[in-house]
Amino acid sequence: MDSSAHEDIDRLLAQAKSSGRTDDLSALWKAALSLPQWHFITRQTAHIEDRKPFVGVMDGKPWVFLFTDRQRAQEYARTIPNGGFIDESGNVLVISTDTQKAIDYLLALAAQGVYGVRFNELNGWYSPIENLPAIIQHVNKG
Repeated sequence: MDSSAHEDIDRLLAQAKSSGRTDDLSALWKAALSLPQWHFITRQTAHIEDRKPFVGVMDGKPWVFLFTDRQRAQEYARTIPNGGFIDESGNVLVISTDTQKAIDYLLALAAQGVYGVRFNELNGWYSPIENLPAIIQHVNKG
């Protein structure tokens, strides 16, 4: 991701957090949805095909952790000591996927009982996954 898109997400997030306005939150979602890829962290496994996007529990609910760029995914993974996200070479394991495929995956996770999605954990935003279709519809018509 180029740094301007990275900075746009930061700026839009700050604006949405400070104003609390629906329009600002919509602009943030629109920017996130327009990215070509979303990025998940994954734990080290013996077989690469066994790796799945990380789902963690917060406040008693399962959340999938999602990032708008690889750098943020790596930064967050490094904050979790012994989380299993860093391989023996010191690399963070990140799954990057087409945004639409990521959305489809999130909706499938919701059907399996995963509650929500947390974007750019540490300084980001979150939503119940069940709200994603309405958010996408709202953003696309505006």
